[in-house]
Amino acid sequence: MEKDGRHHEPVYEPAIEILQDPEEEVSAGIFVKGGIPIESSDGTTYEIRNRVVLCRCGASKNKPFCDAAHIVEVYKDK
Repeated sequence: MEKDGRHHEPVYEPAIEILQDPEEEVSAGIFVKGGIPIESSDGTTYEIRNRVVLCRCGASKNKPFCDAAHIVEVYKDK
């Protein structure tokens, strides 16, 4: 947020996108934007954000969020 209260980024409409990383030639995370709530398996709701990326390779050390481990894992969806 800027000093005058304005946000740095646009406010996204709610959407979920499957990401690919063509530069690294791997499949990337799941882009969740627009304040969609994320709930853990035990029912805990994470802080609602304008945008987050969820892990889909299974190797993130910050699950359920992506930490770019898909690059090291050379994760490719089928």
